[in-house]
Amino acid sequence: MTPASNNIFHKSLVDDREITITYELVPGRGSGGKRLEKILNLAEQAKDDGRIKALSITDNPGGHPALSPTSLGLDIQALGISPLIHFSLKDKNRNMVESQLFECHRHDLLNLLVLGGDYPRYGFEGQAMPVFDLDSTQLLTLIERLRHHSTVKKGAPGGVMDLPPMDFFAGCVVSPFKVLESEQVWQYVKLLTKIKSGARFVISQLGYDMKKYGELVRLMKNLQISIPLIANVFIPSLGVARIMNNGRVPGVILPDTLLSRMEEEAECKDRGEEARLLRAAKMVSTLQELGYAGVHLGGNNLDFDKISFLLDKVDEFKGKNLEEDVHFPEPFTWYLHDDCKQHPRERSFSFLYSANDLVHRQVFTGKGRFFSMAKKISLNAIKHKHLQRLYTFFEQLSKKLLFHCRMCGDCTLAESNYLCPQSGCPKRMINGPCGGSINGYCEVYPKERLCFWVRSYRRGPTPDCNNIHEIPVLPPKDWSLDQTSSWLNYFSGKDHCKLQVQDKKDEDAP
Repeated sequence: MTPASNNIFHKSLVDDREITITYELVPGRGSGGKRLEKILNLAEQAKDDGRIKALSITDNPGGHPALSPTSLGLDIQALGISPLIHFSLKDKNRNMVESQLFECHRHDLLNLLVLGGDYPRYGFEGQAMPVFDLDSTQLLTLIERLRHHSTVKKGAPGGVMDLPPMDFFAGCVVSPFKVLESEQVWQYVKLLTKIKSGARFVISQLGYDMKKYGELVRLMKNLQISIPLIANVFIPSLGVARIMNNGRVPGVILPDTLLSRMEEEAECKDRGEEARLLRAAKMVSTLQELGYAGVHLGGNNLDFDKISFLLDKVDEFKGKNLEEDVHFPEPFTWYLHDDCKQHPRERSFSFLYSANDLVHRQVFTGKGRFFSMAKKISLNAIKHKHLQRLYTFFEQLSKKLLFHCRMCGDCTLAESNYLCPQSGCPKRMINGPCGGSINGYCEVYPKERLCFWVRSYRRGPTPDCNNIHEIPVLPPKDWSLDQTSSWLNYFSGKDHCKLQVQDKKDEDAP
């Protein structure tokens, strides 16, 4: 099976004549039972109906253990409907990532939704250790290499090896529903970086602000990016809506106005069941008018009869102007095209930023006044054991006091406005934020600690809402450098900058 031939999801998504409907399955814990039987029954009905083009399968949602999406994906594929495998990174190091990609290709599970994933929560005998060895941009880069021609480098087990092309159809996620400028701009910057890294479709976070849905479409049109966009429409029960409204689902905002509407609807005889399905149908119809190539449906307490009812209503609502009926904005939300030039920017350049930037430019860039001297001292220190230890101790002491440094050996302070992601971000994201923040606060420490990348945005000049573009992807950390001097690694060409030690003309570091 390849995306170009037998992949129903791929063919539908690139066909402008139809809207692509996907539906999200949540396997849950265990390898069988009534829940799994219900899921497979729904999948069989969806195949017979024909309107759903792919069934997406979550990967340990909420950070809790669940049945592997590849396992359920094989069952779904056997029924004759395209599976869309959620491929998250919270539980996998880079070796496991590559191994599972080989597994997916082996079984023709080629549709992948790449995402970082929710921070791990309770598992066997307590909370699991988070991994996040790669981020989504780095994984998309790996997949793009595997799609074409990938060569295992000399020194790896087995020596140099050419891997055959693996034609994955990989997409990414983005949240256009952030309330703050500092959150939203980073989401769009990271989206463009993911697309540059190889994402071939985009699924939005779930949300209920139709203006925000439109903002994402407009941004892509303005940038002349024609990648298919899929809008996420989630149909919560009242109980789940209350949980979302309370901020207990990472990255999800359900406004008070929508919750009040649902509480009123719950007074009806069917406890608001028809109302929530009709609202979702109106959303799907409106999103189609906005220009989305597809809609990703999800919800709790839904059987296929309810999904079929919703899809029937979408056809009835076609051509009607229903946007105001389903528009539930969060108060004081920042909008890219309205607020970027009209409101004061969310910046506060600090003395520490300016001082650190000055030192970095003078010492760690090729044109800096002290670059040659610093490089000479560093390369000389490498040759002498005791001097190297003293050098490393000085770096550790100074950076620990200034940046809470953890001595990862490959410093990215300059790329995050001189804040350390290894100590400041629970997921250690080095290529921009995850999507889990709410109102500027970190997913792992809600209402307690600001998102690391919100803090970074506020203290430095980049990125800028007036000039949103992709950024160079920083490669994964080489953990053989952990607890060594990042300065020595930089000047000797071992870190991500790959400084050419032997070159006569030094170039600026990224």
